[in-house]
Amino acid sequence: MNYFDGALFSGEFSDDDELFYLRRVKNLQTQSILSNRQLEQLHHYLSRQNSRQESCTITVNDQIPVLLNQQEAEQLLTELDEIIAHL
Repeated sequence: MNYFDGALFSGEFSDDDELFYLRRVKNLQTQSILSNRQLEQLHHYLSRQNSRQESCTITVNDQIPVLLNQQEAEQLLTELDEIIAHL
C-alpha cells in the first residue's frame, strides 16, 4: 500500500480497489474507508463552502464534528486533489 501523510488527512491507498483508508483527520485517529465517490463529494462540499468564504464542519466516524476554518478547508482541498489523482 502507498501512504499519504498530509497536514489534515493521513491514510493509505488500496492496491486493489479505488479506496482510501483514512487513518487521521487533523489530530484525531480514525479508521474509515472512503471511496472515490465519497472523496469527490467531500471535495465538492469544501469547494462550495470555500467559495462562500465560510467555515465548514466534517464529521469523523459519523460522530465527532471537526470544524475547519477557511485556510484548513483550502488545505484539505489540495490534499483531496492529490488523493483523488492517485486513485
